[in-house]
Amino acid sequence: MTSAIFDSREPASLKCSSLSAADSARLGRWKTISLAMGIAAQLFLAGDWYGFAAVSQFVAADLALSPFQVGMVQGSFSITYALGMIFWGALGQRLSTRVLYCAGLVGVGLSMLVQTQAQSYEALVATRLAVGFFDAAVWIGAARLIIVWFPPAQRGRALSALLAAFSLAITLDFALGIPLAEAIGWRGFFMVLAISTLVVALLGLLLVKNERTAVGLPRFSWDDEVLGGGAMPSLWTIFQSRWFYIAALAIFGDMFAVSATATWVVPALIQTQGIEAHTAATVGTLMGLSQVVLLLIGGHISDLLRRRVLMLKIGAALSLLSGLSLLLTVKYGLPHGGLLLVAAFSGVVVFSGGAIFALISEKYGERLGGSAIGYAEMVGISSTFVAPALLGAVIQSTGSFVAAFGTFVAVQLVILLALLLCSDERAGSLQPRFTPERSGA
Repeated sequence: MTSAIFDSREPASLKCSSLSAADSARLGRWKTISLAMGIAAQLFLAGDWYGFAAVSQFVAADLALSPFQVGMVQGSFSITYALGMIFWGALGQRLSTRVLYCAGLVGVGLSMLVQTQAQSYEALVATRLAVGFFDAAVWIGAARLIIVWFPPAQRGRALSALLAAFSLAITLDFALGIPLAEAIGWRGFFMVLAISTLVVALLGLLLVKNERTAVGLPRFSWDDEVLGGGAMPSLWTIFQSRWFYIAALAIFGDMFAVSATATWVVPALIQTQGIEAHTAATVGTLMGLSQVVLLLIGGHISDLLRRRVLMLKIGAALSLLSGLSLLLTVKYGLPHGGLLLVAAFSGVVVFSGGAIFALISEKYGERLGGSAIGYAEMVGISSTFVAPALLGAVIQSTGSFVAAFGTFVAVQLVILLALLLCSDERAGSLQPRFTPERSGA
């Protein structure tokens, strides 16, 4: 991505290939640092997001929550996450990447501290709403780090690494959250998450850089990106392109699957298969690790093909297959090895994650890319409210996990059919649909 899209008063930028050896080495170091900070932010964004899902059985027992209330507590997060995307996406045009990054993590950490004191369903929902609002700033800040520091040809892999960190955090929530909740209580587990989040915010103050020039690099553009010019385009331009709606639909499908599986697969297996707590932790851990691996594989393939829409279609088909495997498991049951195999396969639901955000960044460029990612996420992330609450309501009304996962499959089928109607792209055709001069800005 280029950080050197200038108006007529600014000097022409260099190409990345013209950098000196010393500047290329410096760029490499700061790419690594920026990716590491993005990954750290995602670890605690998702850790705070799905920490409740991992220990929901302990919270439900302590506060006497119904299945519907458990789903609402987990899903309520996405309401203010979506609203936060509107707020931070617009304000982000005037705020630096570092401010977004640090303000988001500080807000999340403090909200998590308050959550440790929750004594009721209503208090849990209120604190989850606060966490969701500030987590939106964290995601936009982390995405902007990738857009600034990585060229388009590497963004599928880099953004997949961020999303893999998201899935790794879910893995760690289950791997560490269940034993920690057993040892020090669910409140103690939330306390660990809160303090760790605040530590990452402090690191962000030191290590997050808004521009490449901030570390002594000259102004330059990436070799594989078409430059724009003129004034900053209007945010309305984002919604005039079909890519926004395609990406939002794909995000909805991916996150519906992630949220549904993270919230309800372990409880379903405990009830229908009679698995023990340690086996439940193993299943949750394997599900998360599977997502990490398949995100990285999918991001790599996406960069090789540069056919992002095709990757979205493949991802939706795989999500449907994962839903079917879960439905058959809760209906007919499987031996221990079969449960682990299904858990490992469940990671395919995020196979297209890197391709989604790479598509947005390539279509909208650096100046609108962060906001476009935020707004597409705002629409798509609504599924993280819909999925836990919808499946929770189905379980409560029917008493059946089979009916719940049947609903999961139906939603994934609709999303796949919708994406199949979208026209595909060929390698090398990913050029911006608009330029600022034509945007009316």
